[in-house]
Amino acid sequence: MRTYVLGAGASDGLYPLGGGLLQEIVKYIRSRERCAYESDYMKKWPGVFECLETNPDSLLRAAYRSGNIERVFTVLDLAEVLRKPDGESADSELEKYKDIRQVLLLATVAYFEDKHAKDQMHFGDRAWDNLKTFGEKLGDHDVVITFNYDSTIERVLWQEEKWSPTDGYGINLAFQRSRSDPTEVPLKPSKVKVFHLHGAIGWYRNPHTKAVTPTLEPDIALDPIFLKHLRIPAVDKSLLDRPPAACPRQDDDPFQDDYKVLLHPSFLKKYGGEDIGNDIFIRQWKMASDALRAADEVTIIGYSLPPEDSAVWTLLLTSCSPEKTVIVNPCSSVMLRYEMLLNLPRRRPLQNFESWLFGSSGAPGIHVDV
Repeated sequence: MRTYVLGAGASDGLYPLGGGLLQEIVKYIRSRERCAYESDYMKKWPGVFECLETNPDSLLRAAYRSGNIERVFTVLDLAEVLRKPDGESADSELEKYKDIRQVLLLATVAYFEDKHAKDQMHFGDRAWDNLKTFGEKLGDHDVVITFNYDSTIERVLWQEEKWSPTDGYGINLAFQRSRSDPTEVPLKPSKVKVFHLHGAIGWYRNPHTKAVTPTLEPDIALDPIFLKHLRIPAVDKSLLDRPPAACPRQDDDPFQDDYKVLLHPSFLKKYGGEDIGNDIFIRQWKMASDALRAADEVTIIGYSLPPEDSAVWTLLLTSCSPEKTVIVNPCSSVMLRYEMLLNLPRRRPLQNFESWLFGSSGAPGIHVDV
């Protein structure tokens, strides 16, 4: 059994690296006349970016000018934490931050959903070659752990008939032919499992699962449009309509969409709590830890191991054995972080995803020190 950990570098060329995500989201929003949401938040964008650029808060201003979306969200999330409880007088500046945060959240989701829809049209492009080659080489019982929001690896493995949503996320989901046709669709079991530790576009809280009264229902349900864009001929029995139609909003805030199961890029990620509404992240991280411990080989591809992401540092430190861990990354400073964290031998070779894929061994998981 082999376990692979994928960061943004594994889908470079298809999706932007973390440092370029904010720029791509801005470019996407400016290219559209209207986004497919109940509320036309496009009207708020000029004010949002003017506020980020000229904000008197030097911390928020510096975060925005760095171009790093994680830094921007971290400042906005901190402001959200500091907002006064209901019933107390609210700080007007922190209330503005809330509005900026919600608009940026919607923009981030809209960007990834649009990219996911277009992926099916560009699946034949050469930009997919590396990921397809990787998918071809994965075998039975291999596990992919990803910190990415996109579903590129699922698309590749679905085409290879190595993954399906029926159990491919480590939980059992049930499917039917269409919204109006309840005929059961028995999808093949997965040879390769995929764990999204930060959630994914297309994941929603199962509307039949109650946080107060646990049921036997799975924690998540899959967006029917998400499945359609993966070319999976079925819909999730627990979510026949795309949210929020199937999941009424909790209040009248037009920007609230707490039913999406996705941890937006921030240094203040929330992996649990009553407002999350389910245990999916606890389950995903537990399964990921088990897969890392049980693996004969662990290969970490294109993940920069940000110093601020303490949860990932803890996961790798406690679950990875130095003797069986391979790091695929072209950056020397990133490699030094891994060497320090996992006590790896020095002078590990620097290589990107492509050079590792098509190295002399011709197979993933084979690593030779120089």
